[in-house]
Amino acid sequence: MKKIGLIVTGLIVGFQLVTAGCGKKMTEEQYFTQAQQLEQNENFAKAADIYLSLYKRYPSGTRGDEALFRAAIIQSNQLKQFPLAIESHRRLLRAFPKSKYAAQSLFMIGFVYANDLKDLNKARETYAEFLTKYPTNELASSVRWELDNLGKDINSINFLAGAKSDSTRSK
Repeated sequence: MKKIGLIVTGLIVGFQLVTAGCGKKMTEEQYFTQAQQLEQNENFAKAADIYLSLYKRYPSGTRGDEALFRAAIIQSNQLKQFPLAIESHRRLLRAFPKSKYAAQSLFMIGFVYANDLKDLNKARETYAEFLTKYPTNELASSVRWELDNLGKDINSINFLAGAKSDSTRSK
């Protein structure tokens, strides 16, 4: 069934590319739908590229911030392209500072620095910037926790060590 979905997506993408090449410009919504379909079919690299293309073609469109955010999440989580993910989050922050994704993007930059790139200084700077810009955001408590535990071995964090031993006892 998954192969059929991939084939259908391939046909749709191919058709859209052919019609786009014939002088008919894809709309912002067509780009977004295409990227979503690719993402659902786990063609993450192409989905991220399409999300970024959407932003480049429609920089002041209605989906630009979401497209940049989704591209950054894919770059980080699925593609493990951490510097590119940070770049996409930063682009969102520059282009859409009032976006509903802005706080999440700033948090994710700090998270990637801390947990994936192990750059604790940049993580600390980013988290401090987050608390300055978004002190009452729902992610602020997570940022404070991250700051309190930067660089610590996960097994040395008391409540996590206790939870781990509790789960091993129940087996």
